[in-house]
Amino acid sequence: MNEARYAVVARDLMEGIASGRYPVGSLLPTEFELCDLYDVSRHTVRAAINQLLNQGMVSRRKRVGTRVEASSPHGGYSHSLATVADLAHLAETQQREIQDVRHFVADLSEAARLGLVPGEHYFCVSSIRVDRQHNAAPLCWTDVYAQRDYAEIIEQAREQPDQLIASLIERRYGRAIAVVDQQVRAVLLPAELARALKAEPGSPGLKILRHYRDDDGALMAVSETVHPDDRFTLITQMRRNVS
Repeated sequence: MNEARYAVVARDLMEGIASGRYPVGSLLPTEFELCDLYDVSRHTVRAAINQLLNQGMVSRRKRVGTRVEASSPHGGYSHSLATVADLAHLAETQQREIQDVRHFVADLSEAARLGLVPGEHYFCVSSIRVDRQHNAAPLCWTDVYAQRDYAEIIEQAREQPDQLIASLIERRYGRAIAVVDQQVRAVLLPAELARALKAEPGSPGLKILRHYRDDDGALMAVSETVHPDDRFTLITQMRRNVS
């Protein structure tokens, strides 16, 4: 599914604000200037600005313009994830800090929870992710599971902390990620995980389970990520089918 043009513009403006291209306190280019810059209509520009307004990143005043109010969205990081490329781009804005690596044989409960094969050998890389541009609390805890045959990837994951482990598997073994199945649910942060994320034990969190599959539907990797509820907002977009 192609991302809407206004969402592309909004994302670029958000990245420009985060990087300092549009510093806090400055004015964004005018609507007409943005239309020329992105080669889009005024309607598209206004829809993009509304996304930034909703995130608390800008304010608008008549005869003044659109003022940058914050370098990141209120309520944590907000991302529109519609493609595998969006996931890869998200990873590039963060730094993986590996906390633990374990090798195991999947038992019945792990296999059922994660979609693994009981009795098969796997490894799990556990990491926290932090924003490379801000010294804030960790954004999330992620456990990535893959078959033992891909264990060479572990060292690459250490050397390339801004790359998805699934993408490293893709490049190293010549397999293409065709689809990512995603499940999202609300959780309460257990004490140990809350400490690692510098959050309050028992506070709300968001758990995202992703299965990375190739064209044949074969599983390449599984990731299980937990975000404190104030550090991540997942945005999705639905389109009406045109018959």
